Amino acid sequence: MPDSEPLLSAAGLLGAAVAMMVDGRRAVVVAVIAAGAGLLPSMAALGTGVGLPLVLGAMALSALAALLAHRLAQRLRWVAGLDPLVPAFAPSRQLFGPRSIRATAAALAVPAASWVSFNVPVGAVAPVVGVLFPMAYTWGCGVLRLVVARTVEDLAVGVAMIGLGGAATLLAGGGGDVWFAGFVVLLAPLAGLVAGWLSGRHERRAEIPA
Repeated sequence: MPDSEPLLSAAGLLGAAVAMMVDGRRAVVVAVIAAGAGLLPSMAALGTGVGLPLVLGAMALSALAALLAHRLAQRLRWVAGLDPLVPAFAPSRQLFGPRSIRATAAALAVPAASWVSFNVPVGAVAPVVGVLFPMAYTWGCGVLRLVVARTVEDLAVGVAMIGLGGAATLLAGGGGDVWFAGFVVLLAPLAGLVAGWLSGRHERRAEIPA
């Protein structure tokens, strides 16, 4: 494990960074797939039992929930809906834009996640070689994306990352928290469902002649 820890950390960092920076109407699905892919090597290396299928299932269920909600929202009768990409405050174009803010937040999350992975034991995993870095970084980036969120889509991405990172952390600590981890990881499909529904309703609205 010590020899592979840098590679596992790099995979987790890359996946969470992609999830942190992604934008657009498919942001939640892309973020869940990227963050989940970054966590999978660590889950496999730790031998967390149900951890690997649980994360894979959350990735697949998130994509399916977003797709089905989007399709259903487009088929229903039109009602005035909320565009998940409209900023709640501040102009959409500015010198220090939303991606710059998220990039800064992602960079600040690195030392915080590193400290957690080396100093905070979780269940049976002792803080010796920093194997919890991918989980802590994914969870931390999710929290920071919530903090700097400007749109509903940003909030949904943050919630999804928190669900994946939190569930992976619980499972890395041993099998005693399987049920709670399963509940937490459902935040990712739920975020995909909400984002897909709102996106579909907005596109349905755009199809209605003015």
